[in-house]
Amino acid sequence: MAKSEKTTSKTAKTRELIGKLEEIQLGLRQNLADLRRKMEMLDSEPELLSILKSAKRDAESRASDLESEVKRLREELKTIKDLLGLNLKE
Repeated sequence: MAKSEKTTSKTAKTRELIGKLEEIQLGLRQNLADLRRKMEMLDSEPELLSILKSAKRDAESRASDLESEVKRLREELKTIKDLLGLNLKE
């Protein structure tokens, strides 16, 4: 490949990369604007924020309860297998 062809090829690739970077930058700016708008909405709606925090606490509590239940069920399963003489491999 001739030197001028390599230079032309590199220039084209560079322009293509610059175009992609500009698209990414535009997308990031749009995301930032969306996030700012959503933050303003949350700040203007304290009741909504309170509801979200309550829902989060409820979800965390339920997740903890489910983890405890799974642990208890695993222990019961191990006990049953031991009683039946089954070989338990975890």
